Amino acid sequence: MTDARHTPIYIRAAAALGPQGDYQTAQRRVLQADPAPLELAALTRAIVGQSLRQASHFVELAVVGAQVCLQRLGQPTYTVTPVYLGTGLAEVNKTTALFEQVLPPGAGLASPFDFINAANNMAAFYVARRAQFSARNLTVTEEEFSFEWALKLALGDLRHAGFEQALVGGVDESSRPRADHLRRISLRADQPMGEGSAWLYLTKDPTDAVGEVLCVEQLAMAPGMSFGDWAQTVATCVARFGERNAPLHLLPGFRLTLGDIHALLTRLPRATLTDYLSYCGCYHTAAAFGIGMQFDEPAAPVARYFHVNRDATGRTLVIGVRRGSVAAQAG
Repeated sequence: MTDARHTPIYIRAAAALGPQGDYQTAQRRVLQADPAPLELAALTRAIVGQSLRQASHFVELAVVGAQVCLQRLGQPTYTVTPVYLGTGLAEVNKTTALFEQVLPPGAGLASPFDFINAANNMAAFYVARRAQFSARNLTVTEEEFSFEWALKLALGDLRHAGFEQALVGGVDESSRPRADHLRRISLRADQPMGEGSAWLYLTKDPTDAVGEVLCVEQLAMAPGMSFGDWAQTVATCVARFGERNAPLHLLPGFRLTLGDIHALLTRLPRATLTDYLSYCGCYHTAAAFGIGMQFDEPAAPVARYFHVNRDATGRTLVIGVRRGSVAAQAG
């Protein structure tokens, strides 16, 4: 009998929508500063086929990114597909507007649509409804690791709860001015704030897969662990998924310092640094963008990508994926 804990989970489709409205390689541009506010109305009509009346910017981000992913499947989706949406901040702008309406000095009645949009699970609901999914839809929030835990939950349900496929995403929006946004997320002066919506369509069936999830692991770090020992623990995790003729790429999360990155590359001499944050900026679920954009080109060569991030407490999570068809991997 196959151990469900080791059931392979494949990536059938992926997409990453960035803060400049980019979702294809040719559209991506390196950020020189905080990106300008993104107007999504026209892109929503182009991708979704209609406007989302009274939907918030956050909801539009989620739905457009999910629809790009689902359209890349090239085949009908199953209605019994659960949705797992990871978000660090969820609905920022509409929630702020709601409080401004009901609290002094402008205390009054709240806009009904602002009230509805401020519900934490509204974006996941819109994603599921637009895709005509009838299974569960969940919103997961765990600060910088919101996407990681959404992905981990989806993997567990695929392996143990009887689901055959799942849609997993990471979505966060920015707010302005920057000074106000930095009350919600701590960034260095040289780190542009960002936003995005990135999704993976996962399945247990390897047919037409464009990749595979290798791992989502929280690493055990002893209190007071040295800088070098931390890097070696990460490198040991990555090495467990080594394979011949598959290039290795390191995707550093926005909490890693230059010293962290140098230490990892020293212990992973075959790894190539892939700086995805230059395209999306920094936000809680940027890891989803970093993973999703590696699948922009479906016929790209086989490669492995490991996203590494840690928070202020030292918690470190690693996402590992392999890009490439199952047939190419076998070859």
